[in-house]
Amino acid sequence: MGIHVIQSQRLEVLLQGVMASITQPSDSPFQVFKTQHFIVPSPAQEQWLIQKIAEQQGMTANYQFHQRIRGFQWYAYQQVLENKEQVRKANIPRLILKWRIHQALQPFIRADQLDLATDHPLYSIVQRIYDSAAQLPQGTEKQLKKQSMLYWVAEQVSQLFNNYMIYRGHCQKGCRSECSCTTNWLSTWGQNKALDIEQLIAKTDQQTSAFSLNQTEQLEAWQRWLWQNYFHDDFIEMQGIDADFWKALDNEQTRAKALAQLPNQVIVFTVLDLPPSQLQFLRRLGQYLDVVILHYNPSQEYWADSVDPLWKQRYDLGVKERFIAKHPKATDAEITAFFERFSLGFNALNRESRHPLLTRLGKQARDHFSLLSQLATGEEGKWVDAFEDYFPETLLGKIQSDIFYLAEPLPEQYELAAEDKSVQFHVCHSSLRQLEVLKEQLLHWLSQSDSSPRRPNDILILTPNLAELEPLIRSVFHAVPNDHDVFLPVKIAGVAQLDALNAWRAVLGRLQLTQTRMTQDDFADWLNLSATQQRYGLDYSQAQRILTLLNEAGFKRGLDEEHLKHSLSADDQDYRYSFKFALDRLALGIAVPAHVMVQQTLSYAAVQPSDFELIGILIQIYQDLSVRRHWLVAHEQGQRLPVETWLKRLKADVQEFEQADIVALKAVREIIQKQERMLTLASYYEDMESQLRQISLPLPYIIEEIQRTLESQSAQVEPTGQITFSQIGQIRPIPYRLIVMLNLDTGKFPNRDSHIPFDLMDALRQQLGDRSRLEDDQGAFLDAVLLAQEQLWLFYNGFDVNDGEVREPSSVLQNFRDHLALIIKPPLSKSLSEGEASLGEIALSSSLKKGDSGDIEDFSKEFAALQLPTQLYPLFYIHRLQPFDPLGFMAEQGHIRFQDQWFKVASQIQQEKGERAAWVNTVYPVENNEMLILDGQQWIQDVTFPARLYLKTLGVENLSATELVDQTEPLLLDGLGKYAIRHFLQQHDDKTSPQLLQDQLPVGKVQQSAWQQSRLEQQRLLERLQQYAPAPTETTERVWRVSKHLQIGCMTPKHIGQDWISLDASSARAKRLAKVWLEYLLWLTVLNHEAATEKRRIVVFSDQTVICEGLSSQQAQTYLQAWLELWQTAQQQPVVLPAALMLKPLEKAKQYEWFELDSKQVLVEDSQKQVLKDWNDTGDFSGFDMTQNEACKLHRDWQFILQEQDATALLQYACDHYSYRLYQPIFEFLRVE
Repeated sequence: MGIHVIQSQRLEVLLQGVMASITQPSDSPFQVFKTQHFIVPSPAQEQWLIQKIAEQQGMTANYQFHQRIRGFQWYAYQQVLENKEQVRKANIPRLILKWRIHQALQPFIRADQLDLATDHPLYSIVQRIYDSAAQLPQGTEKQLKKQSMLYWVAEQVSQLFNNYMIYRGHCQKGCRSECSCTTNWLSTWGQNKALDIEQLIAKTDQQTSAFSLNQTEQLEAWQRWLWQNYFHDDFIEMQGIDADFWKALDNEQTRAKALAQLPNQVIVFTVLDLPPSQLQFLRRLGQYLDVVILHYNPSQEYWADSVDPLWKQRYDLGVKERFIAKHPKATDAEITAFFERFSLGFNALNRESRHPLLTRLGKQARDHFSLLSQLATGEEGKWVDAFEDYFPETLLGKIQSDIFYLAEPLPEQYELAAEDKSVQFHVCHSSLRQLEVLKEQLLHWLSQSDSSPRRPNDILILTPNLAELEPLIRSVFHAVPNDHDVFLPVKIAGVAQLDALNAWRAVLGRLQLTQTRMTQDDFADWLNLSATQQRYGLDYSQAQRILTLLNEAGFKRGLDEEHLKHSLSADDQDYRYSFKFALDRLALGIAVPAHVMVQQTLSYAAVQPSDFELIGILIQIYQDLSVRRHWLVAHEQGQRLPVETWLKRLKADVQEFEQADIVALKAVREIIQKQERMLTLASYYEDMESQLRQISLPLPYIIEEIQRTLESQSAQVEPTGQITFSQIGQIRPIPYRLIVMLNLDTGKFPNRDSHIPFDLMDALRQQLGDRSRLEDDQGAFLDAVLLAQEQLWLFYNGFDVNDGEVREPSSVLQNFRDHLALIIKPPLSKSLSEGEASLGEIALSSSLKKGDSGDIEDFSKEFAALQLPTQLYPLFYIHRLQPFDPLGFMAEQGHIRFQDQWFKVASQIQQEKGERAAWVNTVYPVENNEMLILDGQQWIQDVTFPARLYLKTLGVENLSATELVDQTEPLLLDGLGKYAIRHFLQQHDDKTSPQLLQDQLPVGKVQQSAWQQSRLEQQRLLERLQQYAPAPTETTERVWRVSKHLQIGCMTPKHIGQDWISLDASSARAKRLAKVWLEYLLWLTVLNHEAATEKRRIVVFSDQTVICEGLSSQQAQTYLQAWLELWQTAQQQPVVLPAALMLKPLEKAKQYEWFELDSKQVLVEDSQKQVLKDWNDTGDFSGFDMTQNEACKLHRDWQFILQEQDATALLQYACDHYSYRLYQPIFEFLRVE
């Protein structure tokens, strides 16, 4: 029995201590079956220990691990005490603490105005909650803001009370009756006594202001009131359980029975926090069983009293200033004598920092060592120093050795070897660039031969902002191998798996969609989640078909009428374009597949038999969304459901998805079940009416807790067999061959944003053993330096990604850099150029061009900008902003680059810019088919826009951005909307009801006016048609045999007649005029009749009427021959002659003119100027997308074909050679009325 301490600076030595402890010989043959208990500071340490024990023994079995001393403490209570339920109830989880604080403060914020008396202890915190919503108007929004602020306050206070119970709730002096320790705040609060703030406030060099003192007293007052009224009794119960535990052990009659429930030995493997109360628990427990503490200590020397040298300087200065203030006439000699006497009494020699890195960054480790040093006398157990004094002969080994021996750093004492790469600083411009550089360096490091093979699990990568970096990590380090890149297996520790997060999104989507506008995009995002599709038995193609059906049936936004009422005004009762509107149409379309009205519902005509099942699934989805529509806003509607009810509903939803074999939700279900258990255990089982069981919280707060727990996943922060990414401080203290630290930037590391507001422990004087996040981060950095076995890589953004200005690294990294600058011996020559020459001559990689003096100057400027001492040049690697910068591949950089895709880009940049081969100068060979049958309408589309014909012949598709589905219901009819309605009216009789256009007419009162305007336009169109015929001419398709190898299917009148009359809902644009002309030519050619000159092709457009007449069949064939020649040529090379450009004058009743020049017909000067003007139009003030304008060189197809060519010259050439033969007859025989 006893409490034994084994300390070492190597985890491997401590591991041997573990093995020796668990393999001790025993007289009992059953000892081997007893469970061995370990106390570890984190899941990472637990996993590392399991792996190492398995390597030593070949297996691990019958081991039980407890997270931190507190975890084992409550395990011991549970084992020894008979009232198990009372022990479970007394151990209040922080989440329950948070909910109870919320419940306690909620009555004070229900009033619209603050009505709490100013002398009430809670006044200051309640006033802060009201102030947070002071700018909002009275009503639901203001109340929600106060609720949100209250929940935030409960979150902070729950952390505070949890820390107070550990650090400020125990007697440290062994008071026999009532505790009088100034550090036992909770005992004082339990008696409703205020703390003596003036005595407890932290002593600093500056006098405490009255305002600061008043603020601290207000904090103490409301926290004391809250604790004394709501949590003091629970804490008394916890202390009673502790007293009962020790009573059972101290009593000789019950001791044997109690010890039989406890292990014979407990091994504490390293500590990251050591509250004095928990150390006292172990010391007392050591009187009855063996407690072995395996302590990681970076130094073999006594350093428990050492302090930060900067702190010591400030403290000494304060001592002298206070002496001078009391003795203003004191001489220098008297001041010196006083300070010498003070230093002697202050034990200043032991407090001196012999190694500033250790004392500045290792404050928590020092406190732990100071607490454990109380056991060094050997009276309570063995104290074993198991240090090993071998270190690698590298700069990293030198740092570790100096700390181990507490060797005071001397200037220029270490000469850096040229091959020493143990410490590296990588300076980048952004987090993404850091990861790109890191990947290259890891590939090189893993490829190097060594005495023992290098493996991915030898690498640990730490960062202060893992959540922000996660998407970038996944983009740089691919999850699966591919053919384009070397695969590096990585694991992001402590981050929830994407499949779990997406599956949870699928569950929440049914609650959250109805709280948004619920647009098509919102619904599509949810439906495309794999968990959603798996739950409803869909595959990808079916999901896309569902979205297509909903879009075509008119779904734009909103679930149904009830949902839309929340966002529309009371006078707006048009609820079309909702999910329910489209679903009703689809469901009716199953029975009535026609565009008709059936009992006030417009049926959808295009439902296919294969859609029946999908529509059934849509109905189920609608029901699922509808039944959950009020869950997230139930608290706004006055429904105060207990937390237990919400947890059961959420669990039922999760299990519903799990029944569809969605295994990723297991983690979510376990979180919900854990919260249920905490809620249940926090109240008596027999007391079903317990106030705690009736805690009422808004559902969004409960979902937020689940989401936060799921995203943190602290239990998954553990070493892996891969390259491990982790948050700084979560995997420690564990040795790795290579440790990398990313984003060591000012403002990011150390993390100062995690400070807990309202913290009295921070405002008042700190005690030995207190833990802070700032010191945690500093200690984690020190651990990385000391536990890196071979190399330490430090990354930071030294230049701004936007302006290139120099940015300083973290203060911790600056201190480390300054320490290295102190101990490293400078090179013989301190000039920048000579210092760089020691790194190697400046040269490009073998395939890149030789660098010049300008390159040297660029690198020299960067080193100079960082203001680095010359002795640190070999440690620093400055990386270019872009991975393809040719300068980044220069040997002078000093780091390895690979011939990857960036190398190819850099090589290309280095090449002289050559001329691009013009497509127009190359004739593309066209395949000769024995028989080619063309569709006449498609042929017309091709020849009127030769660019598309050329690309189609080449087999090239000029990809464009996908057109987004319109997310808004139509408020007015645009041009396309008007065309769609005119086209619909043309297909139906005059008695058509506006109800048949429910899916097209705008919403609101504009609906009727739009309908009337469309009817009026249709009547006018029919009146114009009546001038030529009572109805459009019926058509049929006939084949024109152009040659024995080519046939064209032509649309012609079904019956022979004088006129071919058509009705077109669109306007008479230039390209449509060309289409009418070519239809006229094909008709006359197929007709091949002598009386063709009397035939007329008439098209009544929405704005104008177009008439073609006067040609014979022979003339038509001649003109068609010119178009066929264009068709042949345009397949082989681009012909810049779009019909939309050449017929533009006809839109304004004008025309182009030609004259003869050198036996050719060319455009007159005015016509040429107009053509060029339209061709070069930029559309700056038109509001039209010029990339869709076929008459303009900015059209996307013309830009693609004519890039880096003279588009004007090519247009001029086409006009000279083709325009007269193709377009002059149109101006002559086509007229617009």
